[in-house]
Amino acid sequence: MNEKIGVRRFRIVYSGRVQGVGFRWQVKNVSESFEVTGFVRNLSDGTVELLVEGRKAEVRGMIDAVEVKLRDYWHSKVEDEREGDPQYEDFSIDFL
Repeated sequence: MNEKIGVRRFRIVYSGRVQGVGFRWQVKNVSESFEVTGFVRNLSDGTVELLVEGRKAEVRGMIDAVEVKLRDYWHSKVEDEREGDPQYEDFSIDFL
């Protein structure tokens, strides 16, 4: 089976108290429990961007785990889901 089939990509931007509190490091830690790739990074407007890709169940599981673990830090999000070929080899903290 081709590993590219069924790959979902989610881009989520979290708002709230998400910078300067270890948000990115905790997201990276959560990602290690799932078969996903992508990145998490701070944006200049004070939000955090998460781009995660993989099989939908893995991606959704990671997002759910992040949102439960970090529920005290984020208060709103904008989420976009796409299908497509994987673009990343691993999951990392990206620095702009």
